Amino acid sequence: MTTNGWMQIFVFLALILAITKPLGVFMARVFSRERTFLDPLLRPVERLLYRVTGVNEEREMRWTEYAVSMLLFSGASMLLLYLIERVQGLHWMPWNPQHFTGVEPRLAFNTAASFTTNTNWQNYGGESTMSYFTQMAGLAYHNFVSAAAGIALAIAVIRGIARKESKTLGNFSLNVEGGQFTDSEIIVMLGENGTGKSTLVRMLAGALKPDNDQPIPKMAVSMKPQKISPKFQGDVRTLFLKKVCR
Repeated sequence: MTTNGWMQIFVFLALILAITKPLGVFMARVFSRERTFLDPLLRPVERLLYRVTGVNEEREMRWTEYAVSMLLFSGASMLLLYLIERVQGLHWMPWNPQHFTGVEPRLAFNTAASFTTNTNWQNYGGESTMSYFTQMAGLAYHNFVSAAAGIALAIAVIRGIARKESKTLGNFSLNVEGGQFTDSEIIVMLGENGTGKSTLVRMLAGALKPDNDQPIPKMAVSMKPQKISPKFQGDVRTLFLKKVCR
């Protein structure tokens, strides 16, 4: 390894370290749908695309919808690239001054699948097989879109993991309506594990803050960890009365 080679490696690593935090912060703001410095320029374009394609940006998808949408998008993009490769030799196709013929079916399918999955495996001589139009409108397009699809899926997986501990998931939210009760009454909440009972109590006790920074009514809430012996043979009502009335 020459000195020049080591210097190139050092400069490359230094640049990567330098942009890691600012780029990471920017990407986090983008995927959290927070305002960035590019919003004045790109936000109008984004809204126009949503309007043209009929996308409701306020509605979140279930994981099944997300997966199907990704597969349909990738499948349509792969089919389009395959067709471009196959018909690039027709006289009405643009930007083919070398008059390349259409790519044979197996190679066209292999290339379309490769670029759609972002593996970009080229089993051909690029400048002697693909027309300029195929390279620009087909291959270069997939260089960006396939990577973007991968990032979107990675973010979806992160959201799925993070939101196991969140009070909201997508469009589902926990609404607490005001009620009245006296000091002698006992409020009981029943529900399956993971529905937010403990989270609600912790919010009322001030141990947690709501995601949307909504004000929480001031209440005197006492918290005690749940400790129920699995060896108890009676029902829940009997156990409750035993613990309260002793």
